Amino acid sequence: MAVSFDSVALSVIKEAEITVDAPFKQTTLLSGKVYVQASPEQMFARTFECYTEDFTEISDLLGKLGSSATLVIDSESFTTCFIAPPIRYKELIKGSGKYAYNINFVRHTA
Repeated sequence: MAVSFDSVALSVIKEAEITVDAPFKQTTLLSGKVYVQASPEQMFARTFECYTEDFTEISDLLGKLGSSATLVIDSESFTTCFIAPPIRYKELIKGSGKYAYNINFVRHTA
């Protein structure tokens, strides 16, 4: 799987389960009736588990927090995407220079 964000290639080892969500709120009124507010607009969110031996990859992604950019997944482009904080990473063995990280992306659709 080839994934990049604003031209930074991610070293993806797997994609987390894809969840399709849409705005939905359900309220039970005092009368016992149920009031529902819903939208058919699907929310875009993708999560990847990654492994790298180059901390620059993580550093470059940290520098893109708060910035809108294009997310490319296997040559399919998604514009106006953001990294959803936080980015979680860890060095697998102290001093090894081998890192695992999880990263989440969301898309601005308004």
